[in-house]
Amino acid sequence: MKNILIVDDAVDTRQALKSMLLNFDVNITEATDGKDGWQKIVKNHPDLVLLDIHMPQKDGITILEEIQEEWLGVPVVIVTGDEDEDMLQTCSYLGAKAVLQKPVALDELSKVMQDII
Repeated sequence: MKNILIVDDAVDTRQALKSMLLNFDVNITEATDGKDGWQKIVKNHPDLVLLDIHMPQKDGITILEEIQEEWLGVPVVIVTGDEDEDMLQTCSYLGAKAVLQKPVALDELSKVMQDII
């Protein structure tokens, strides 16, 4: 069974993603901010991280950079409401496997899950 980590400070986003992921045979862990998310990434090495960009304590860009610096090889999908093209390109440059816009559609998440896991 694959382990998925949802890192997002918005409770409603975490709940929506969690309910969509129930369609898959996965274990789901949540982190409420970037600092908590980074600690869980390092400790648990999840099979996939669904990561918000704008969060307190540590933002998603910093986490992407740290994943690369530490050679963790954890696949990351950005889940964001940010539509700034430069920001989204930066996420891809830093290794994000995909970028999903909030609110996330089930068919988009399903496609990403099939492609990555």
